Amino acid sequence: MLAPRRHELILESLDREATVSIQALTEKLGVSRETVRKDIAELARMAKLEQVRGGATRVRTQEVPIADRTKLNAAGKARIASALAARIPNHASLFLDNGSSTRALAEALRGHHGLNVCTNDLDVARILALAGANIVMLGGEVDVREMATVGLEASEQAERYNVDISVISAGGLTAQHLVTDFNRDCVGLRDRILRSGRTGYIIADHEKFGVVGQFGLPTPKAGTCLVMDRSPPADVIAALKEKGLSHIVANPE
Repeated sequence: MLAPRRHELILESLDREATVSIQALTEKLGVSRETVRKDIAELARMAKLEQVRGGATRVRTQEVPIADRTKLNAAGKARIASALAARIPNHASLFLDNGSSTRALAEALRGHHGLNVCTNDLDVARILALAGANIVMLGGEVDVREMATVGLEASEQAERYNVDISVISAGGLTAQHLVTDFNRDCVGLRDRILRSGRTGYIIADHEKFGVVGQFGLPTPKAGTCLVMDRSPPADVIAALKEKGLSHIVANPE
């Protein structure tokens, strides 16, 4: 099998799975491990994938649209939301970013009282406003793919707030890069949101494991907690500990 065809099949595998192992690719392609390593290295040089120990992971240039993400791993996101909502007391001040995971959290917070919530997500604002929360909506340009406000105005406004708890969602999570995302402006806004909270949480359901976005989130302050629906790979746990970050697995199946 010629190299261009092998490359095509490797990338097709990464379209279906966030991460593929060298072992699986040797079986699929019928070639040696060394050949697969060279193929992965070549594709990494072309920025088609990310080379990791024992295999490769995909590099995404943009996020899956919110309408589609809402349907992905809905049960896992609901477990995360339930576990995280239990840690949020009534009358707390919150900063929530945009995304399907934080919308699930908004649903789980419907029964809370006296919440003060700042957000850039139109659906999060709607859900919690109807539940009686006091809402501050960040201004800025509306991204219709995300149904959220983005851009310079949103980022500048985010700098003004200090809250009890800040919650952001991860675009991707790997040991090498930790939390990544797909848009420079969104990374900047999420960094500001996370720094605004005395306590910070990052939601990363297992669909984000092994995914590498184009832009890395600055290393969160020590004590920030990642909330997941499954236990992450051992190398991710080690990387989190090295950076002083904690993690919890929400009501594992």
